[in-house]
Amino acid sequence: MKSKLIIFLLIVFGCMASAGAQTTVVDGTVTAKNGEALLGVTVVEKGTTNGVVTDFDGRFSIRVKPDAT
Repeated sequence: MKSKLIIFLLIVFGCMASAGAQTTVVDGTVTAKNGEALLGVTVVEKGTTNGVVTDFDGRFSIRVKPDAT
């Protein structure tokens, strides 16, 4: 009986932890008005310190909360 309770609690806490850690991947390319790729642009999730910098081709990929801006 005690082992069933422990297993149940592990499952519940595991589900809670994974639900809180859900993210969405946003990727794209930053370009100038003339279409030229921009290197070294910082892309940041609004209201956080979560950010990345664009590569040589202006590309970026960042994991953010599903409702992020």
